[in-house]
Formats: sequence, structure tokens, C-alpha cells
Amino acid sequence: MAYQKIALEYKDRHLTRPMLDQIVGAQLRAVPDATEIIIRCRSVARTAYEAVDSYSIKITIVAREVTP
Repeated sequence: MAYQKIALEYKDRHLTRPMLDQIVGAQLRAVPDATEIIIRCRSVARTAYEAVDSYSIKITIVAREVTP
């Protein structure tokens, strides 16, 4: 049976593009065979949402609100 390794990250504040870069880099080093990174946070900057497609791994952002 196939399985996936998913890295989870929780932030209790606003997620910006530099923070996204740090999280992705840290998670790729910590869980090198992960197939997806899920980030849950309070709010996300538009630039962070736009940057999701630029990474080699699938990234899912779950936010309560989106800010421009």
C-alpha cells in the first residue's frame, strides 16, 4: 500500500513570503522524503500564495483569512 509523508507546520500569526521560504527550507531538511508540506496559519500574504507554485514540492496553505 502506498503512503505519503506530509510535513505539518503551524503558525499563530501572519505568513509572509520570507517566512514561507524559511519553513519550506527547514521542512525539506527535516523531512527530506516528504511529498507535501501543509502550513496552517492565521493569515497569508498574497505574495506567499503566489510563491507556492515555485517550489519543487507540493505546498498547501490553510489560512483563516487572506490579506492583500
